[in-house]
Amino acid sequence: MAERPFSLESVLSVREAELEALERDLAKAGGDRSRERERTREMRRRKEEGLAFSGEAGAPAGTGFLSACYAWLSHMDQMIGEQENRERLAETEFERVRELWKKAMMEKEKILILRERHREGERRRVLRLEERSLELWIQSRGPSGPPRGGGSP
Repeated sequence: MAERPFSLESVLSVREAELEALERDLAKAGGDRSRERERTREMRRRKEEGLAFSGEAGAPAGTGFLSACYAWLSHMDQMIGEQENRERLAETEFERVRELWKKAMMEKEKILILRERHREGERRRVLRLEERSLELWIQSRGPSGPPRGGGSP
């Protein structure tokens, strides 16, 4: 297999592809994080509604009802704890992917800076060549016409 010459453009295209993949991953992780946060809020809201209902004046006050409320609240606390753990995991994953995305952005920026420096160097090199060519052309033409400022001796 023949080796391809090194090119900043090929490196840039690889970096851009990596960045696009990480942007998709970041969007997915952000969506997952939002869904987990919403689930946690919903579970807390349901628990609060249950507490409000059990504390209302019209709620049954029997020991069976109170025992069932206590079991339900205990179960809700356990479920909320598990949901909060899932929310923390989603947040951790989002932050991990965000850091990878930030690093990929910096890498792309580095390549863009290198490419611009290379282009500027090429422009200077071409300008120097043009100036040298112009000087050689002027020298090859020799003096043309009478010298300036010239009067007779």
